[in-house]
Amino acid sequence: MTNSGKPGPEAVAATPAHRDGVFEALSKRFRTPLVRFFERRIGRQSETEDLVQEVFMRLANGARIDSVEHMEAYLFKTAANLLRDRQRRLMARASEAHEPYEEDIHGAASEAHSPERALLGSQAIQQLVVALQELPERTRNVWVLYHVDDLPHADIARQLGIAISTIEKHLNRANVHLLKRIDRPTW
Repeated sequence: MTNSGKPGPEAVAATPAHRDGVFEALSKRFRTPLVRFFERRIGRQSETEDLVQEVFMRLANGARIDSVEHMEAYLFKTAANLLRDRQRRLMARASEAHEPYEEDIHGAASEAHSPERALLGSQAIQQLVVALQELPERTRNVWVLYHVDDLPHADIARQLGIAISTIEKHLNRANVHLLKRIDRPTW
């Protein structure tokens, strides 16, 4: 209020009608440039509109609109901060690595892990261990280095001081023996 008892300019600026008009004008002027800004950076049109809305929400919840001197710079700085926050959230959640739950796929998978199947798997592992113990030591070592330690043939050959072709012969011998000795359950 001024000394005359009339509302001053700051009171007019704070009225809801004035704020709505300012937001509408800002939206008309900056919505399309903000949409293009987000589309160039994330390429997902489905998220673009949400991000534009979030820019305006932050403006509404933040500083007084009339006190922002360089509105365009303020809006695009807010947009850049939104993208930075979004990227941090995505990295923290590793959202791209997540597979959405689908009952058709995942529901059936949970049924496949029955106690009977667990018992069969446990028995198969026991058979594998027994069959591996029946192999000559070098053949067993080659098989373990390849299948358990996940080493390539060249690394195994270097480590054991034998030729790559010898590695392949040991693996073939081990695989033939294991296939004969292990009962393969049908699940």
